[in-house]
Amino acid sequence: MLRREGEPGDARRAGGQGLSSLTFPAIVVGGLLDGLNPCAFSVLLSFVAILLAGVALGDARPRLWRIGGAYVVGMLLTYLLLGLGVISAVAYLTRTHLPVRILGVLVVGLGLWTVKDAMFPGVGWTLKMPARFHGIVRKMLVQTTPVGLFAAGGLVGLCTVPCSGAIYMGVLALLAQQPLPTRLGYLLIYNVMFVVPLLALLVVVANRRTLNRIAHWYIPRKIPAKLAIGVFTMVLGFVVLVTA
Repeated sequence: MLRREGEPGDARRAGGQGLSSLTFPAIVVGGLLDGLNPCAFSVLLSFVAILLAGVALGDARPRLWRIGGAYVVGMLLTYLLLGLGVISAVAYLTRTHLPVRILGVLVVGLGLWTVKDAMFPGVGWTLKMPARFHGIVRKMLVQTTPVGLFAAGGLVGLCTVPCSGAIYMGVLALLAQQPLPTRLGYLLIYNVMFVVPLLALLVVVANRRTLNRIAHWYIPRKIPAKLAIGVFTMVLGFVVLVTA
């Protein structure tokens, strides 16, 4: 049966093309911002400081890359598996417009909450790693073994969800509207971009002086980073609403 121009199928194809043009930049920027979130980045800074304090400077670089790589891989796998699980449910919900719009409103709300945390950190509940996990992560970091750091990376990967999981949720809502091969490819790209800042940190902080410089640069900028994450999350939520 022939379909005339301007019928609903044409609108859906046009909307899909518009969504595709928006998705790749959102994936790249979202993954990088997620990787710079205070939870993951601060924990990795702490780990590097512990490792450098316990080894001679000449031995630090290979051990740092080996054990730090285990931490990053643990976080990457956890985040990737989490995304694969969530995206299946989101893809089912996106078969109708209403659940997608509800999800978009939720993402916008979480973005506003993140902005609130950046501008008024002492007001109300804060989106951050639960306090009860701090001691567990610290014990894993002190072990400085590949297995311990792999487990720590996985745990931090789960605990970063309250910090910046709204970005991931918004990205998954966009991906769920894509064909399956595109969806999986974009999900992998997002997770690679998520660990790029952590890998870059491992490359450049093989000595205490560089570590101190990065720490002194990053710590005062944690609030602007959180503010940027919040603003981007709100924009992402509006994109979900527009494309639903």
